[in-house]
Amino acid sequence: MAVIPLKQRVRITKPGGLDEWGNPIPGETVEYKCRVDEKSELVRDRTGEEVVSSARILIEKLVDVGYDDIIEFTNELGQTIRRTPLNISVIRDFSGKPWFTEVRL
Repeated sequence: MAVIPLKQRVRITKPGGLDEWGNPIPGETVEYKCRVDEKSELVRDRTGEEVVSSARILIEKLVDVGYDDIIEFTNELGQTIRRTPLNISVIRDFSGKPWFTEVRL
């Protein structure tokens, strides 16, 4: 059971490799219930540089998401946002059990 309401949906597409021209092709796509908070916020990416995040996505439990994955969601205005993650972290309770996977776009 989620601690916060998960009313939106997010699609995570894994990279599937390269075609004969060396261009990336999409792999498996998985859809999850989530919470998306759209706001501009200064965060650090995986290399430690400061970048501006435009969305914070919370997905319940531990989710297999990587920095090469394509994250896609549609907001309430009907705009589809499609980006790669800037920062991925896991939010855990006191016992160490994962509650949410947090993805910053």
